[in-house]
Amino acid sequence: MRAGNKFWWFASISFGLILAILASLTIIFWRELDPAQKTLLLQVVKEKFGYLFAALFLGLAGIGFLLDGIFHIYILPLVRVKEEAALINSANPGHRIQPEGSADLIELAGEINELADRYDQIRGSVEERIQRAKTEAEEEKNILAAFMAELPEGVVICNSEGQILLYNRQAKTILAGRASSESAAENHQSFIGLGRSIFSLVEKNLIVHALDEIAEKLERKEDNIVSTFVFIGKDERLFRFEAVPVLSADRKLTGFILIIFDITRELEKESRMGLMIDALTRRSRASAASIRSAIEAILEYPQMAPGQRDRFERIIQREAEALGDLLDQSTDELAEHIETRWPLVRTRAYDFLETVRKKADQRLAVRIDIAVADPDIEVRVDNYSLMTAFLFLIQRIGKAEGSFRFTLQAEQIKRLVNLDIRWDGKPIPGDLLRRWEQDILSVESEQFPLSLKTVLLHHEADIWSRSTKQAPGGACLRIMLPAPEISEPEKIRNITILPDSRPEFYDFDLFNQAGQDPELDECLLRELAYTVFDTETTGLNPAEGDEIISIGAVRIVNGRLLRDEYFDQLVNPKRWMSRESIRVHGIQAEMLEDQPTIEQVLPRFHRFAEGTILVAHNAAFDMKMLQLKESATGVQFINPVLDTLLLSAAIHPAHSSHNLEDIADRMGISIVGRHTALGDAIATAEVFLKLVSILAKNGIHTLKHAREASRKTFYARKKY
Repeated sequence: MRAGNKFWWFASISFGLILAILASLTIIFWRELDPAQKTLLLQVVKEKFGYLFAALFLGLAGIGFLLDGIFHIYILPLVRVKEEAALINSANPGHRIQPEGSADLIELAGEINELADRYDQIRGSVEERIQRAKTEAEEEKNILAAFMAELPEGVVICNSEGQILLYNRQAKTILAGRASSESAAENHQSFIGLGRSIFSLVEKNLIVHALDEIAEKLERKEDNIVSTFVFIGKDERLFRFEAVPVLSADRKLTGFILIIFDITRELEKESRMGLMIDALTRRSRASAASIRSAIEAILEYPQMAPGQRDRFERIIQREAEALGDLLDQSTDELAEHIETRWPLVRTRAYDFLETVRKKADQRLAVRIDIAVADPDIEVRVDNYSLMTAFLFLIQRIGKAEGSFRFTLQAEQIKRLVNLDIRWDGKPIPGDLLRRWEQDILSVESEQFPLSLKTVLLHHEADIWSRSTKQAPGGACLRIMLPAPEISEPEKIRNITILPDSRPEFYDFDLFNQAGQDPELDECLLRELAYTVFDTETTGLNPAEGDEIISIGAVRIVNGRLLRDEYFDQLVNPKRWMSRESIRVHGIQAEMLEDQPTIEQVLPRFHRFAEGTILVAHNAAFDMKMLQLKESATGVQFINPVLDTLLLSAAIHPAHSSHNLEDIADRMGISIVGRHTALGDAIATAEVFLKLVSILAKNGIHTLKHAREASRKTFYARKKY
């Protein structure tokens, strides 16, 4: 409640009590008089009414001045002392109470300030000791941070809900893709940040499949519980992802680490190697044919003339030397290439077929049986791509042959492993199978951006169709893979991070968060993710055509201001700007000529703020500017909104000013870049973090509590 309103309530109640007391005394006095005295008293009142009214008016005025003095000397200063003492105790220990009011209150303010000074001294001493104790741990954290930053691979750590907890610079470059370096007006830009979902950057099916595979390995108590898959980035580069589980002490999955390798150049080298092998084969065959023909001629005509025999011998020598040079060159190129192959993971053939069976049942509603197979048969595969290839083939066979029941079988014959898809029907014709090989893998509405032929090539696999001998009338599609060498070393990555070893510096406590709950009103303020934003405009009348010329925003996750995750964009308003507005924000018209329009910028800002609570100072104005652009941009902001102006008024009703500068001054916050969208957004975010701690001391803990407290303030009635 505002101070003026409090005074009038206080004065009204006080006057009411005084009048009630006077009325009661008058009634009692009147009842004690006899009739003659009453007549005399009425006559005196009639004759002297003017004097009596003046005396009553002066008496009430005196009482009013007395009440005003009591309120402003004793009551209002006491309320301010309480608010400012709470401010010292929560958000700004360096704040001091300005003494005002009665002598006792001035003395009380002095005592509180003295206590605050002593508290500052004690706190400084404690912080100094804590800082000394943390120095060694901080150095280790900095080493870890530097190590993470300089890793050549991208690293992203997520909790079990897929929320990003940590990422390094390489991961940001890889996952943001080419959009991070293109014009800010591009609408396809991706955002990576703490608290965001990894599923917005990497196809969800790939990660879910990897986690399912990890869960199965954990259930089987295998040692190597890593899962790998291949993903094509926004800039058409190919990446290999290793998903490594983060486990609790009882081996429960609490999160996962994605380690990202760029294998684009490796695959380019492999493609060149394929061309080299083709060329080697053709040239070798040509040289061998020339040598063979020359030798056959010499053997067939042993009595040929010496000159002719010499020509054949020179042909043999020339072709043999050429073949030797070709082999030497090819050997060097092969040695360089041999370590750049698409890495494949060694797994049991039965486990792979079981995965295919489960996925076919879930995604294609196809019944699949697995024939008895040797459990010791192993294959080296990229699990996701080859599994998708099997589902692709099963789907195509089902459509071509009308079959919805299949049998999968694995058998090893010497150095080959045959993976068979069997069904009752006709074999697939060879020309149709060749056409399938050229098609991009797609299963229902999902698509894997590689062709069947590419996947088979990277597995060194071959495919062919035939009828089965075991069951007359049956057909079989066979994929032949090279069997892993017995002595082949197996790379095992087995990382387990226990909860007591995770560094708080990296915000690992988010592992235990439940994620975004639809019932946001019941969520604690400190657990929510926020986008704190501000706009600069051509003027202050959004309903009369003023336009947005700049949007700035920064994110708060888990009570931390993430300064590196910001949105800062100038906007071409396509209209003139007043000199008054230019004097406020300093943005000249020529600075906006080559900038994107609001129709291009607002969809990007909408994605930046997705899944968060919007926070602004005087939010009604900024929200109005956004709402007026809904029809032009097709973007509607339905995020819950909090206003730092209203929250400040809710917890400091005795203060008359709640502009951003005054609130920041009370909180001990220095504003840098005032009246720039990003500068004001950062200042508002710092103020909001301070307000959250004060709100908690006032019993305002949840989003619902904050909105209800805001709604009760005077400023909530202000409209634009």
